[in-house]
Amino acid sequence: MEETKMVFLSDNRRVVLEDDDDIILSFVSDDKAESRFEVPYPSGGYGGGWLTLSPSKNYVVFSYFSGESEEGFCLFNIEDHQLKLVYDSGYLYGEEANYSFVNNERILVQTFRTGAWYQENAEADENGDLYYEFGELNLFYMETQELSRHTIHVYPSDDWEEEVTDVGTFAFSDLNGSEFHVTVPWGKATFYAPLESVLVIRPEKNPGLSK
Repeated sequence: MEETKMVFLSDNRRVVLEDDDDIILSFVSDDKAESRFEVPYPSGGYGGGWLTLSPSKNYVVFSYFSGESEEGFCLFNIEDHQLKLVYDSGYLYGEEANYSFVNNERILVQTFRTGAWYQENAEADENGDLYYEFGELNLFYMETQELSRHTIHVYPSDDWEEEVTDVGTFAFSDLNGSEFHVTVPWGKATFYAPLESVLVIRPEKNPGLSK
């Protein structure tokens, strides 16, 4: 995902992030700041942030991180030359967050990684099978203004290679309201709505996933 501190609307209008000192989002028209929104400084610190504009240009996401494996986002509605805060997630444990709008912008999708694949990080389920917590795929519903969180567990194959699989990205390949296609280090995975609280990937049992 492209990281930018300025997104363009129309008619020479744009939203600009300034974060050298305070964290301020400005609605700029004809090079004049018509309104400003000061984001409270996160209690966990601030390592940086960037903006993501929705396809309709009615929403903008301010994604921010602490630098200590924490990710958060503020969602704004752009209305009447103003930035109106819809939701602030606060910090969630994770890294490398991505965002995308689906269902005619009724849902904002967030993904990020939470784990690494070293033997000492593995956990055992109720059957004694080892798995790794890979990340989260979360859905923010505009109508209810609720964030639904879903953890991804990966069950390694017999020929699991830590040094090979602990690389790559966690990003979107294609999304809609009922199917969520994501790219993971082993290939691509698809999850179907309604999403379970725990989403399982088994690379050895899914021909669509490969190392």
